[in-house]
Amino acid sequence: MREVGTGLSSRVVREELETGAVVLLVENPASPTVALRGSLRAGSHFEPKEKPGLARLTAEMLKRGTRRRGKLELAGALETVGADIDFDADVFAVQISARSLAGDFPALAATLAEMLREPSFPAEELEKLKQQTIAAVREKQSDTGWRAYERLTQTLFDERHPFYTHAGERLIESISSVTVEDVRGFYEKFYGGRTLILSAAGGVESGAAARVLREAFEGFGGPGDAEVEVTDPEPPASARRELVLVRDKANVDVMLGTAAALRRDASDYYAAMLANRALGESTLSSRLGLRVRDAEGLTYGIASRFRAPSLAAGPWYIAVSVNPGNVERAIESALGVLQEFVEHGIRPEELEDEKSSAVGSFKVSLSTNAGLAAALWNAEFYRLGLDYVERYPELVGRVTVEEANAAIRKYFRPERLTVVVAGDIDPAGGEPVE
Repeated sequence: MREVGTGLSSRVVREELETGAVVLLVENPASPTVALRGSLRAGSHFEPKEKPGLARLTAEMLKRGTRRRGKLELAGALETVGADIDFDADVFAVQISARSLAGDFPALAATLAEMLREPSFPAEELEKLKQQTIAAVREKQSDTGWRAYERLTQTLFDERHPFYTHAGERLIESISSVTVEDVRGFYEKFYGGRTLILSAAGGVESGAAARVLREAFEGFGGPGDAEVEVTDPEPPASARRELVLVRDKANVDVMLGTAAALRRDASDYYAAMLANRALGESTLSSRLGLRVRDAEGLTYGIASRFRAPSLAAGPWYIAVSVNPGNVERAIESALGVLQEFVEHGIRPEELEDEKSSAVGSFKVSLSTNAGLAAALWNAEFYRLGLDYVERYPELVGRVTVEEANAAIRKYFRPERLTVVVAGDIDPAGGEPVE
């Protein structure tokens, strides 16, 4: 493993293009490949509220034809050199990931620029994509874990909130109505260099790679900054119980969650993340896993999560998959672990173990070009500074037991949890439906 230590930021080339785009590059001479990570502010938060799914369709249409080449020609050109480009719309951004051999980086950059700058949005491809997307949405409606999460967000947030998840039928209705004009309009409003970040790591000289990207995206201006202004949600005033009936499922998924006002730039971000690691990040080694799975045998899988604390705050939840007959026991057990954690806090040795684990995982992630490119992108997107990769061990290491316990009391609220049970459950008795 190539360990990144002091001095990495001095090797990172960061350049702001005339369009407003930001390019970050770091050379890894030992590698024959290049990995690229990037983004544009064009995620689902920016789509019209009456058109959920539009951001996703727009992003996925980028690979389906340009003014110069059709879908198959684009795919063939990439496949010939073993390269790959993918787009995926999340809440706030269209995520870009790409890779190639170092010698093919100019061709990769040119193809990426062609997809971003010259999409043709062919009507027949949009119709195919809509049908594929609708099929995927329908398939997810039989997933009890997804249905539990869907209902949890609908209970915690109103429809205008970035982390609100639309019901499957509403999403299908919207996707069915999307036209080429809708896609093109969304593209023209939000795609452009002013919100573009591109980060690359691998076996290309940084100056040369910067020149390649500068030339590929010259004049790619587009919209103004897509700023995010979202009010942090308030946790529910009291506990609540919801049931989602999903027929013919052997297992039940349960989510116990609340609105958690944690953003990526919060002063207690690292304290909260370390606290959550100890509570339930890992099924195998966390408090929830050791009690509910190992000691009581109630589940094969249990974990707690902050849902992508980023430019806005989302939910925090405990997710557990159980046999229908064990639902109440599993809820009681998970709540017991959580209440004990809130009341007594994290143990000093427990916090030190989580710090060591977090720093170790971070260093391992930097051993690949893709991981390094992702870390540089992360630092730029959240404005953490070029030296973030070097400072990460210190940021984690200086969290105190008192800070972790304050975060536990602030974000983990057992008295205000919404409990969602999804599966083939009798609403009256909580037992499996015969």
